[in-house]
Amino acid sequence: MSKDTDEPNPEAVGYGKPPKAHQFKPGQSGNPKGRPKGPGSLMKCIMKHAGKKVTVIEGGVEKRMPKMDVVIAAMFGKASKGDVSAARLLATLILAARELQEESAQPGYTDEDLKAILAEADWQAQLAQIGQEQGTHDP
Repeated sequence: MSKDTDEPNPEAVGYGKPPKAHQFKPGQSGNPKGRPKGPGSLMKCIMKHAGKKVTVIEGGVEKRMPKMDVVIAAMFGKASKGDVSAARLLATLILAARELQEESAQPGYTDEDLKAILAEADWQAQLAQIGQEQGTHDP
């Protein structure tokens, strides 16, 4: 059984053709809330909460400080009063911070890497010079 397809019916309803009343309006999304965000990383969560500011009273003066500063100030206070575990934790944090700072200050290449890079650059320069002497130019 065949159908006449001479004149397509603009109001036809079927597979891939929902009724006009249920079609998305121009500019309207089929997923307005979008894809939900993932849980994120632990470090990102810690940094988000560590950066939030809280109000503290320090020396009789009200101040707004990031939570991380408040925690570190409290650890220094406990360590200065003789809390051995706080002093040990502070020493560990200070050593870790120094190591991170030294790592970020050092270049990411070893001496052998730099030698290989320079050798490649010399090789490329020699090839370019040979190409110019022979009259060919290879960009």
